[in-house]
Amino acid sequence: MELTLDPKMRDAALNVCEEMIAHMKTCEFAKTKTYKKHCTTGHAKDPNIKFDAVNGVVDINVALKKAISTFMTYGASVNEKSPKQVLESTIFMKMFFYAESDKANFDKLLKEEEFEDIAFALVSGTRSPAPMIVQHRLICGYGSIKKIDGKVYMCAKNLECPALAGYVTGNLINSTIILEDVAGKTRVTQFQLCDPSGNIPGWIYNTALDARNDILLLLKGFLEGEIKPEF
Repeated sequence: MELTLDPKMRDAALNVCEEMIAHMKTCEFAKTKTYKKHCTTGHAKDPNIKFDAVNGVVDINVALKKAISTFMTYGASVNEKSPKQVLESTIFMKMFFYAESDKANFDKLLKEEEFEDIAFALVSGTRSPAPMIVQHRLICGYGSIKKIDGKVYMCAKNLECPALAGYVTGNLINSTIILEDVAGKTRVTQFQLCDPSGNIPGWIYNTALDARNDILLLLKGFLEGEIKPEF
């Protein structure tokens, strides 16, 4: 699936991180718990939305630039050549860039080099565990990758996009990934709030939210050598 971007939207995309950070501050965070030994997770509530957000944190014993490069390598482009472990939850994901400079800076990021702010859009197909009952979800978003106060943020919010057969189009309210150096290790934090649309009851969706942290644990396993990517 392809997206056609409006270059006039680039400035708006670059401001999405600040907007998403401000939104997180308006949410009420619940008590955290440990998920699968290595992840600290909890839900958060936007009073205007019936679906919860999930907030997860993992620490990875690897340098920050390496973590950023690996996260973007496996997470920003998902296709039939991606590791099988990634394809268990994501059918496809593709990033698009508002300007040539954005793509050039993204390439620097992948090479573990210094980079400037990046404006992007993305389209993602999320796999349903029971597609005969609940259809796969299509998510489109736009936003930015930038450094704020020594941390690297990747933030996105909803972007209108064409329908795709076999998918229900969800509404991405806030997707924020934060990568930061903590005593030589990398701390990865995610905040994900999405309205899946369709006929999914809120309580069912909220119950399954913790599994969204599996992608963080997979990244940790890849980087620390506990999990070998399977192709």
